Amino acid sequence: MKSFNEFKDFWQRQTASIKPIKELKHLVFIVMYPDEVKWTPIVEKQVQTTVLQTSGGITGSGIGHVQKLCFKSEVDKVLNSCDEHTHAMILMSGMIFDMTAPVSPITRFYEFAESGDYCKGHIIDTARTQISSSAWRPGTPIGAYLHEQHVELNLKTWRELGRPSLWEVWKKYKRSKSDVHGDYTPFWVKPFNRPLIKNFTWPQRRAKAWSYYILPRKKRHQRKLWMDIQGLPEGWADSINLDTRDNYTKILMKRMQPRFYSENTELIGKLPEQEFDLIFTPTAGYSGEIFADRLNFKGEVIFYDYCRENIEIKQNIVEMFMDPDQIEKYSEVSKHPIVFNRHGFLQNHYPDYDMKKFKKEYGDRTALRLLQYKMYNKHKVDYWHMDLIKTLRSKNRSKQYGALVEKIKGKNVFFDVSNIFSYHVSHAGYMLEELVNVLEEFEQLLATHTKSFYLKGTRPSKQEITR
Repeated sequence: MKSFNEFKDFWQRQTASIKPIKELKHLVFIVMYPDEVKWTPIVEKQVQTTVLQTSGGITGSGIGHVQKLCFKSEVDKVLNSCDEHTHAMILMSGMIFDMTAPVSPITRFYEFAESGDYCKGHIIDTARTQISSSAWRPGTPIGAYLHEQHVELNLKTWRELGRPSLWEVWKKYKRSKSDVHGDYTPFWVKPFNRPLIKNFTWPQRRAKAWSYYILPRKKRHQRKLWMDIQGLPEGWADSINLDTRDNYTKILMKRMQPRFYSENTELIGKLPEQEFDLIFTPTAGYSGEIFADRLNFKGEVIFYDYCRENIEIKQNIVEMFMDPDQIEKYSEVSKHPIVFNRHGFLQNHYPDYDMKKFKKEYGDRTALRLLQYKMYNKHKVDYWHMDLIKTLRSKNRSKQYGALVEKIKGKNVFFDVSNIFSYHVSHAGYMLEELVNVLEEFEQLLATHTKSFYLKGTRPSKQEITR
């Protein structure tokens, strides 16, 4: 895309049909873009990451947050348009959250909205520091103020105060004696005629990072990072230097390594009644086994995955009829990580965490194992090492694409893409527009070559595919 405005308009079109979650519609998430920064592919990736992580769910994998995108210079105006909301999380693009943290930054914001506090942010105090004024960036104000990277605001109190600018500089204030770091980041500040404002603590700071786009060294490092990830080339994950001092890179890479998911985190939902003779489904968990059992289906099941090790693990589990204990023992000797969800399948999908509903759809582990056995004995089962996005992008240039077309030709196909197009790894490797275009082309491919098809999964904007 050519500009932030173009990205903003595109994202808003993609998410226009998403309804806010009722329990969270009083909250608003605002992502800003710095007016002075030139739009580049690398900056676009950082914007895409911040927007994706704040659009829904405590791990960024859901939907339903009210979200607004704007330039930094527009944020006061945007806040003035938020009278239906009680609290705002305001982020500068380039912010990234560690969604593997015991308490995610999204959860902490939910908690902030219940706390009664007025404001939380990265407080800077340039007036009472030993650092020479010449060491600050030109134009840095003298006084206490909020850094642009991350602010959380009680909008009800803010409106009662007369809607002051988010970027006001306080000359008269009290502050804590100690600092979070250095001597210019007080734990709290109490400006004249303003409520107490708190700084982010170290546990809260460790769960996030900002790109610091203004620093040439950071800019060079992150440019290389995004270029290495672009298109997810073979071996890309091993090529990233995780010993770097750049916290942005460390947090981005935390959930990037391939792994096998032994259990599902997605509800099955309502399934179609039409007849199928071919199922394509990812290797994770037992959803493929449930599709084979509950669909009106007689034919072949194909498990596919972009990771060769996941294919091998799935095939071993199916053909050796492993129970959960055996899978855990298998994980102890496997060089490839196998993930277990010991605290409930849906704990990262607030407020949709409903174990009763999930267990009703999936049944217990014994029932799932029996479904797997039934599938193996009743249907032909095959395993494809296939990176679906790469295969679709390659079109006729790859044998895999040709094999896919031949396999679906004239068939009644149930194709589960799961969260492949909305997955954070896919968003790291591809531009938003690329993912949207590839999915649209895939729908056209299915319409052209199959007798009939049903496509299940989520779009790049994370809402369900309804086709």
